[in-house]
Amino acid sequence: MAESYVGKPCPKCRHVRTAADSGPDWQCPKCGIAYAKFGQTASASATVVTRAPAAAVQGGGSTGLAMFTHLSIVLGSIIPFLGIIVPVAVWITKRDSDELAVSCAKEAINFQISMLLWGLVLVGLILLAFVAHPAIYLAGLFGVVLVFAGLVLPIVAAVKASGGDSYHYPYIAHIFS
Repeated sequence: MAESYVGKPCPKCRHVRTAADSGPDWQCPKCGIAYAKFGQTASASATVVTRAPAAAVQGGGSTGLAMFTHLSIVLGSIIPFLGIIVPVAVWITKRDSDELAVSCAKEAINFQISMLLWGLVLVGLILLAFVAHPAIYLAGLFGVVLVFAGLVLPIVAAVKASGGDSYHYPYIAHIFS
């Protein structure tokens, strides 16, 4: 059976098996799937085939952890400090093993720092409204945009991370890259 898979790509991860690969001849040496079993279940789980190369392009990693890192920002509005604790913890614990999760954690931290800075701009607009009363309309509009961005953009980033892609938030300072 080894000769039948030498030179052919794995149906799941597309690894091309060579004669020098170690491991059982019925199993892919890279992802560990059984060739015969994958052929039987490939039609039932076609999404696995499409998502594996996307994660491999980004350096592999846990898309669930990357997704949770972004969603922790939204949860941070309910549970204080969760939005900053989760990305920092992911960055520290996964810095050598999960490139996608660490990239998402850094982006989430950058987003939160930038939202804090944009919040300071909003406070300045509110203070300006005491001097120039029409500025209250600008402050109100800016406040609505900030709240909308703080809730929607992390969800968009989580959806992108679930597909194995990195998401870069618009209009933020990239302090950590």
